[in-house]
Amino acid sequence: MGALAIQLQWVEGDSTKAEDSFFKINQKATPISRTEIRLLAVRKTPNGIATRAIMRSGSGHKYWSNFSEEKQDEIEKLAQEIHQLIFEPKLRNPIKTLDVPLVGNLSSSEKLELILEFVNIVNGIKEDNQLGEDSTGDKTIELLRNCIRVAQRINSNHPSSLGLHPIVYFYTNLGKPKIGSFYGVVSLILHLEKTQYFPKFIEVRKDFEWVIWQDDMIPEIVRKSKAIEANEKVRDFYLEIINKLLHGVDKKNIIKEIVNEKKFGALKTKTKANISDCQSKNFSRETKTAAFIREALPKVPRCKICGGYLHSRSISIDRISKKSRWWLRYFR
Repeated sequence: MGALAIQLQWVEGDSTKAEDSFFKINQKATPISRTEIRLLAVRKTPNGIATRAIMRSGSGHKYWSNFSEEKQDEIEKLAQEIHQLIFEPKLRNPIKTLDVPLVGNLSSSEKLELILEFVNIVNGIKEDNQLGEDSTGDKTIELLRNCIRVAQRINSNHPSSLGLHPIVYFYTNLGKPKIGSFYGVVSLILHLEKTQYFPKFIEVRKDFEWVIWQDDMIPEIVRKSKAIEANEKVRDFYLEIINKLLHGVDKKNIIKEIVNEKKFGALKTKTKANISDCQSKNFSRETKTAAFIREALPKVPRCKICGGYLHSRSISIDRISKKSRWWLRYFR
């Protein structure tokens, strides 16, 4: 401090002017992430607060401290459960268990972006500052409740859960997370709820999962845009598969028809990576993971009603009869 000169800049104006200067300064030598800037700009909005709460699993700095203690407690409880449903158990590579989280290992900035986009998609928020500031906490709690409903629907032991297996829906056969698929499934769940189309999905779920696992087209669909920008496109792609199956198209011909129709651009069918082709040490983790998934997935229990793969977290057992209660989850 005594030997170096410190550069100072005097800014005329109110707190908004100072905030703008802060953003500009932090975009120079050591920039902060784009998502962090978005959250700083909307830090008092319900989606901004909800995102921080989920990111920290309801702990850490309380961005919700201005609300009543009762509402603070509810925010923390909801945020912790949502975090657990999406990010736990922790993913370890190479994958040696199919008990994996919905979303695999992400950097802090990637994780923060995923949570913010998840909150926005679930609650129909097109602009980050769309809802304005939340002075009471009511709106933040409403957003979190909507988020937990969708997360439970995707995969949990809640009666409403579809028990979608993360490996099938959110990972490649090499064990890499597919963020575009996560956003797409969230949008699909919202559409199925809105249109009451769940029975139709359940009717073809077994073949639907075969199609999306055998022919993974999501990377092709999202490659020319950010994953979040393609969420509706991915949703429509999934709906196209469902509708074709409902109309009797053979599951082995689904992708070929979609590619030929070019509704989703110039897609190119790809075959799954051959494990024996991955000899380099640089791919040893992916090779081991692919081998494990190939051997383990056929052994995963299936729903007795629709034939879909079920994740261990979504299976509930009746304490008295000890019989699987899978069928209950589809009609609540």
